[in-house]
Amino acid sequence: MQNGMKISMKRVFWLLVVLFVMILGKLFKTVAYDRQTIASSSYNSRLGYDSGDFKRGTIYDVDGNVMAESVKDGDRYKRQYPYGRAAAHITGYTGSGAVGIEAAENFTLLGLNNEISQRAENILHGVEMQGNDVHLTVDMDIQQLAYELLGNNKGAAVVMNPTTGAIIAMASTPAYNPNTVNADWNELANDSSSPMLNRATQGLYPPGSTFKIITALAAMRNMANIDDFTFDCEGEVEIGNSVIHCYNSRVHGRLNIDDAMAVSCNSTFATLGKTVGAAKLRETADNLNANSAITLEVPLSQSSVSLSRFSSDSELAETSIGQGKTVVTPIYMAMLISSVANDGQMMQPYMVSSITDSAGNTVSTTVPKVYDTVMTSQEADRLTEMLIQVINRGTGTAAQLKGYQAAGKTGTAENENENDHSWFVGFASTDNPQVAVAVILENVSGNERATPIGARLMQAVLDKQNAGKIDNNNYNYQAQPVTPEENKNDEINSDTEIIENTVTPDDDYVIGSDNTDGSTDGTSNGNNNENGTDGTQNGSPGTNDGSSGDNNTGGGTTETPTIGGSDNNTEGGNTAPGLYKDNEGHRLELVNK
Repeated sequence: MQNGMKISMKRVFWLLVVLFVMILGKLFKTVAYDRQTIASSSYNSRLGYDSGDFKRGTIYDVDGNVMAESVKDGDRYKRQYPYGRAAAHITGYTGSGAVGIEAAENFTLLGLNNEISQRAENILHGVEMQGNDVHLTVDMDIQQLAYELLGNNKGAAVVMNPTTGAIIAMASTPAYNPNTVNADWNELANDSSSPMLNRATQGLYPPGSTFKIITALAAMRNMANIDDFTFDCEGEVEIGNSVIHCYNSRVHGRLNIDDAMAVSCNSTFATLGKTVGAAKLRETADNLNANSAITLEVPLSQSSVSLSRFSSDSELAETSIGQGKTVVTPIYMAMLISSVANDGQMMQPYMVSSITDSAGNTVSTTVPKVYDTVMTSQEADRLTEMLIQVINRGTGTAAQLKGYQAAGKTGTAENENENDHSWFVGFASTDNPQVAVAVILENVSGNERATPIGARLMQAVLDKQNAGKIDNNNYNYQAQPVTPEENKNDEINSDTEIIENTVTPDDDYVIGSDNTDGSTDGTSNGNNNENGTDGTQNGSPGTNDGSSGDNNTGGGTTETPTIGGSDNNTEGGNTAPGLYKDNEGHRLELVNK
């Protein structure tokens, strides 16, 4: 019996030892590995830590401009955000809780990793306690421009370096003033426009025709020879229980894959999706991380492509043109187009470039890393060839740049109850990719599109990186929110409701050029002639000294021409694109998407 008790006591002893070791291990993990996560948690009451004897670290942009700093206000420090709304969704705020970089880098900004030594210095020598500083990849010149270009619309713009994953700008509108969050809290919480939502990272939208990049890749991988593929577009195609229309049931005629991408032919891509099949299209989307939980310093929503091998043909057709149940974030679309630019390598996005202590010594530096290799360099090159055609002769001529060749894809996403969303994704230049963009505008109509905004952002980044500076006056453009009256008379806006299993046009028209009457050519080769007629380039977004047709930089009012149906197409024949004149003699190239 005594032996039995001894054995039982030994078992209890070793059980207690194991439990004690497990507790020690958990405590060690919490202190060594989880401390920053805990410090950044929204449940941590210290997120609002604003002691009068402790100076929170400063947040800088890539050029050393102060984006957030603590300034002495009496016996306390007050947090200030010099750029206000323009950078609100990046910096976030702190005080009553925290969001954005303020929350993600809370541990760093509070300097908790050397708090004991700083307190000792403060007590012994009166040295001011200060947290570590955070240096971002964000360029406030581009960030402010992105915010201004979005104007009063609901929308978002993401600008990133496709070869590193560094976020150059990430704007979301409407925004809030981080300097007055506490005072404005009730108003912000009840604002139906959700100004505190970071649409760039948390907004989920149907991708529209930008999804055709994924469909094209799936076709390249699963069809014998995509370069031999042709399709006779009759303006619509019936697949399953759905009828997929091209815009206004326009008959595009015989198209190859490059033609179909250029004019964004819904019938072609719905047919490609049907040929590839739901399982293979879903597999390609998964390979491109469309269903992956991607991370960033700030919270991200997860994009989703819900196709399966059990999906109906109707759902497959709708998904193939970016409709159906598919939703994506702007940050994901920026990563997707960046992977095309970067020879198939999708980079991990990041905003924090480095951390320095209060003495200016570098504590840590972010090293760019590949998130995933999502396609071969040959596949990326072939997609780039298609996307160049979109810019040079297709739906994206408004994204032609001054001195650089761009590649990109336009898109219009259906919205059941309101006007459609406008998309643009692109990168430049194609021979030396330095910038990729994803832009979305919610509920816009007419020629108020995302494409010119994306073009201006790419042009500004390239100008700054290669010429050393930018002049924001060269990039002026604002897509004004559509009014009910404008929408009523908007003859170029697609009707996108799904009625009786009929999917109506995915894409609308886009103003494609602004050549004055009498110019010799209605198209451009993409590398625009800087000495073009009237100081403008075909499809240029206003990045020269002249004025574009949709932006009057002279201070006057630019009139949008009334575009009718085929009866108004008296110039340029019956082939797309048609040419129309406005009241000032400009020829506006309308490209059927």
